[in-house]
Amino acid sequence: MNAIILAAGKSNRFAPFTYEKPKGIFRVRGEILIDRQIEQLKEAGIDEIVVVIGFMKEKFFYLEEKYGVKFVINNTFASKGNLYSLYAAREYLSDTYVCCADHYFLENPFVEREERAYRACVWKEGKFREFGVQISDADVITTMSVGGNDSYAMVGQAYFTETFSKKFVELMENEINDFGVSSMFWEEFYEKHRRELTLFAKYYDAEMIQEFESVEDLRQFDQDFLNNIDSEIVHNICSVLNCDPNEIVDITVIQKGLTNVSFKFVVKGVEYVYRHPGGTAGNLVDRQTELFAQYKAKELGIDASVIYMDQSGWKVSYYVQDLIVCNLDNDNDQLEKAMEYLRILHGVSCDDTIKVFDTLGEALRLMKIASSTKGNLCNEFADIKEKAKRLDIYLKEDGFRELALCHNDIYAPNYLVTRSGDMYLIDWEYAGLNDKANDVACICCRYNFSHAQVERHIRAYAGHDLSAEEHRHYIAAVALCGFYWFCWGLYKGSVNDDDGFFFLPAYRQCKKYIDIALESYETGVEKLDGLKKFE
Repeated sequence: MNAIILAAGKSNRFAPFTYEKPKGIFRVRGEILIDRQIEQLKEAGIDEIVVVIGFMKEKFFYLEEKYGVKFVINNTFASKGNLYSLYAAREYLSDTYVCCADHYFLENPFVEREERAYRACVWKEGKFREFGVQISDADVITTMSVGGNDSYAMVGQAYFTETFSKKFVELMENEINDFGVSSMFWEEFYEKHRRELTLFAKYYDAEMIQEFESVEDLRQFDQDFLNNIDSEIVHNICSVLNCDPNEIVDITVIQKGLTNVSFKFVVKGVEYVYRHPGGTAGNLVDRQTELFAQYKAKELGIDASVIYMDQSGWKVSYYVQDLIVCNLDNDNDQLEKAMEYLRILHGVSCDDTIKVFDTLGEALRLMKIASSTKGNLCNEFADIKEKAKRLDIYLKEDGFRELALCHNDIYAPNYLVTRSGDMYLIDWEYAGLNDKANDVACICCRYNFSHAQVERHIRAYAGHDLSAEEHRHYIAAVALCGFYWFCWGLYKGSVNDDDGFFFLPAYRQCKKYIDIALESYETGVEKLDGLKKFE
């Protein structure tokens, strides 16, 4: 007999703490989850233990020396189901316990000699998210569904006999490359082949097997969980708010951001937000400049929500209550206030420690990085890239470029608006010295705005009638900024992150304005009739 422990997944429901370590390494009631399970297996005489790892796999490496386990690496954990982890470890499937790293068994379930393939099942009252099952009088699992209500559920370990494993492996090898199969849970694959495989139910009391569904669920089982998790996030919150870990309650992820993850929590009745920097932020963010801009925004009343920000990128803020939808395009009062914030920001005095955010330079850098996984994008988009280079020269030499402290990530989601009319401009990661026009261009290029909508935003910021040359400068800025956010989307896609709802609109707006702007610079005449095909 042996055991396979599945430990490759990320456990997104346990964010933000799974951004620091895998769930299987959480300390619960004084013991690390996977350590406790391995020790229970060894106590039952199971010496060959295989751990399938993927997410933060290096965190599990200590198990090799401590317990003599074997590793199988599954680097596809983000896109495939746990069936693929079993497939990766298929050479070890025989008389095998199949477990998950985050199970907690109150008593050792592995001590009995097993004679038939089974799945641990417990009775669940009310609605539940686990796989629900129906069981015959002979204890055979006859049907399975995703979720259930007042029925038995699959919870805990499974046991495969050698005969069961042989058939299961044969079926996996025949079908793993079929559409949708590799993304399945192994239980779903069993259901697909229920007539060819016989899996019995083995019954346990619900309290015997703990499968924690959320941080709060885990804390009900272990009240000292946050005291023992050894989390920098918890330490940071306690140091800023002068609180005890157990005073941090009601943790809820509110934004799996394009660069970060943010979660809401409560301490002593007050709601806060913690921002945890994401793994790809290093290629996009200058933290020293962000820190300067963030505290300037607090000082000027542009972002009164921030309490503390660390130069490493984490931040604690007040949770802004009574929010309404920010719609700069349709609400004149919101638009006027948003543009006023930009004008205040652009008046901030900066020294030479503040990063210059060069829109074209940043765009080309991100395109080059993305090319390492997406092919030669510089060749594929050579035409628009060369036009952007030409346009950048005109923008820098036309006499209307004014360098100022810019946000460089202006669009509606970064303006928080309350019912009472308060406004907060948040998320200062892209801050730096740039052309003032870039902040307005950020809004205009990230939506499928008509030309009239673009004009409305430009005029709202400028606050005066524009000369033809000044107007051209703003139109050119929209094209160049669109090129940047297009390249940003290429980069994010290349590292399997969300490339943003504005990826395609940014490309469209760049294409819409880049030729018009270039022609205007090169002929001295602005011909907007070329916009008709885009409207």
